[in-house]
Amino acid sequence: MILSSENASDDSTGANSLRPGIARPRIALVGCGQVGELHRARLEIESVDVVAICDPDAQALSRMASRISPRPRLFRSEQDLLTAGIVDGVILCTPHGLHAAQIEASLSAGVHVLCEKPFVTEAADAIRLVEQARTANLALFVAYTRRSRGHARFLAHALTEIGPLTHINILRAQPWRDRHLRTWRMHSGAGGGFLLDNGVSMLDLVLRLTEDAPIIHAEADLVRAVEASSDVDVDIRAFISLSLAGGVRAEMTLLGDATEEIEEIRLFGENGTAGWLQREDSGAELYIRVAGGASRPQDAVPFRAPLPDAAFVEALRAGRSFASEPSVDDFYDAATAIPVITLTERLYRVATWR
Repeated sequence: MILSSENASDDSTGANSLRPGIARPRIALVGCGQVGELHRARLEIESVDVVAICDPDAQALSRMASRISPRPRLFRSEQDLLTAGIVDGVILCTPHGLHAAQIEASLSAGVHVLCEKPFVTEAADAIRLVEQARTANLALFVAYTRRSRGHARFLAHALTEIGPLTHINILRAQPWRDRHLRTWRMHSGAGGGFLLDNGVSMLDLVLRLTEDAPIIHAEADLVRAVEASSDVDVDIRAFISLSLAGGVRAEMTLLGDATEEIEEIRLFGENGTAGWLQREDSGAELYIRVAGGASRPQDAVPFRAPLPDAAFVEALRAGRSFASEPSVDDFYDAATAIPVITLTERLYRVATWR
């Protein structure tokens, strides 16, 4: 591992050894677009040094560099960045199709990794990279930010009152196509598509609400984006139906060509219901209604958890082993993303396209 000299240790690998804590981790942002900017803003409050940024686009590099003080070193390729040996961890905000190779290179260089969702595009790569990180005793986290959000965590908590869970109904709509029409997200070879780019968060929520219950049956109806450019080859809408062990059914409607942003989640249990509704022009609604009782509005704030960047930085500071299975508190550990990557890959494989 590449560590600050004050924290360096020759005994930092092995299944049971602790990684020495890094008081002020040196972080590099790889990818300087909109998502990279979100991570930059989060890192501002984490007392870390963003010592380097990386992007093949010179203008994107310049824009990002102007927002970071002191000015970081600029790199046009991740390999040059890793060869420089100046970072403890990288945050990957790059096209999904690049993640597997970039994670492998970072881990091979002894660098901790926080990768943007969905992680990788194939389950085999997910399993292989988690094993590589375990063997190297390095952090490999995935930014499934929704896991930290108060409404999602409250809904999981609500199951203790309304369960057993019987049905999950989700609507996720946004003008995704209009936002990303001329970007890599419109090309399947780069890891684009609305289900993989956006729907994975909803699939991940279903799996977490059901504690990764086995999927008995899965169906997907995918609608292709129809654009003037012939090289746009991704799904723009997805209609998902899942039957899970224990009798739970999940239905999802994912619309990437909507005119407004809407997220609606409804849970139905044998002893009540709970739900969340958020629209871009109105206040959010979070509630629980136990059978026979009145609907109780809820405040999401007390249920919030640290964002991925904060969790990643804290893990590097703490001094710990990354060679074992994640604890219940490690809910960004990449091992916990393997089920949703496996499910997403399955849905693309069985999908009916139109």
